[in-house]
Amino acid sequence: MSTLHSNDQRSSGRTQRQAEVNRALQPPALVYSQAADGSMLEASGPIVTYSQALFDAAKAKKETVEVTMDVLAMKTKLQDDEFLEKWVLITNNFNIEKKDRSSVLVDLLGPFKSTVVPKFIVFLTKKQRAMSLRRIVKHYVTALYQQQAIEPVTVKSAQRLTPEQQEAIKQKMKARTGAKDIKLIMEVDANLLAGFILEWGYVDKEALRSPANAIDLTMSNHLQKSALKQGVMLQA
Repeated sequence: MSTLHSNDQRSSGRTQRQAEVNRALQPPALVYSQAADGSMLEASGPIVTYSQALFDAAKAKKETVEVTMDVLAMKTKLQDDEFLEKWVLITNNFNIEKKDRSSVLVDLLGPFKSTVVPKFIVFLTKKQRAMSLRRIVKHYVTALYQQQAIEPVTVKSAQRLTPEQQEAIKQKMKARTGAKDIKLIMEVDANLLAGFILEWGYVDKEALRSPANAIDLTMSNHLQKSALKQGVMLQA
């Protein structure tokens, strides 16, 4: 009995270790806990499900890079009001057969670098979910940023920064934000005189909307503060 019990324990231990190995080898999911709208709510629902399906298909076909490029291109197009109007008109035109409608939508959004995305659009059209593509694309991009721990940081400076200065800012922002990588967006504004402004913590990491954090290290800001301080002292 003791031998049998010992064998059962070893078998149970092997099964448990195998389960741990399987979990460790499991590829990371695209879906993260934060919703793509930046609301800090838990991501859930069909938008997340379809985004995950696209991500899984990209991995299965080894087209992750190509699909990401297609998704970014679609996101840009679907943010254009004129293009979006065409998309809505075609999507809601039920006089067109589904097969023909999906072909028109694929042509409208193309060309594509992947084979996965055109098929995904056809799939969405069949499921009557083509109107959700804009939200699916937005969630896909936001989830990628979260998964890869990429933090976009806008740098507004009086003069274009050197590669060494850019790298120094990246390293400091990695330490400050805990991100694995920093995506610098450079803007030059001569009115700043000298120094730079940093903005990060965007609600929409692609559209760079509503930064939660900012640091102003410009000469113009310093002069404004000095003038204000002197004005207060003079009044006193």
